[in-house]
Amino acid sequence: MTSARPVPAVSFQTARSGASTNANELGMRPMQERAYNKRGEQYLLIKSPSASVKDLRLQPG
Repeated sequence: MTSARPVPAVSFQTARSGASTNANELGMRPMQERAYNKRGEQYLLIKSPSASVKDLRLQPG
């Protein structure tokens, strides 16, 4: 049998203003809306952490 060992853990807390969950009339969050507004630019670089939703689903119409 093995002895108990401590398990390292990390905890952090961020501001919870709810701004990132509010969607506009097209259903886009603020970051998505800013990227959408720049969609006609010659170059567009979007930096975001891994495992974050980066796709922009455009609705036909």
